[in-house]
Amino acid sequence: MISHGTESEYWVEPSTLRTYPTSYQAYRRAREAQEKPPPRHCTLGAETDRHVWRHWQRPAVSEVDVVLSFHQGAPPRVQRLVSEVLRAIRRGHPAGEAIRHVARRFGLRHTRARAFIKAGITFEMRMRHDSMRPLEVASLSSTDTHR
Repeated sequence: MISHGTESEYWVEPSTLRTYPTSYQAYRRAREAQEKPPPRHCTLGAETDRHVWRHWQRPAVSEVDVVLSFHQGAPPRVQRLVSEVLRAIRRGHPAGEAIRHVARRFGLRHTRARAFIKAGITFEMRMRHDSMRPLEVASLSSTDTHR
């Protein structure tokens, strides 16, 4: 720390050799006045920014289909509950909100409705055949022949 009286005390940052006042308020003002580096996505360039923006604007396309089915002998009330929840999700409501809303309509607590849904349905995830690229098909067939 270098001192020339109480008002002009400052210190030098070792890595940059920049001088800063020792008073916290003056230090804070000095740091805020410095130019801040641009956000990381801006340093990649305008073309990259436009590409990412266009990519995020497209709707998400899943490569997996989720197939829901009811367990054998699932009660009709659970089937109606699940169909109402799925209808609300298709309308754009988040799953948790849809379950709570439908559970209230059925006179259930949402935790109880979740338990009924979990006990009444099963799901299976299947890869979409149209999403597989020729390279992936070739690599899958080559790995199957070595077994």
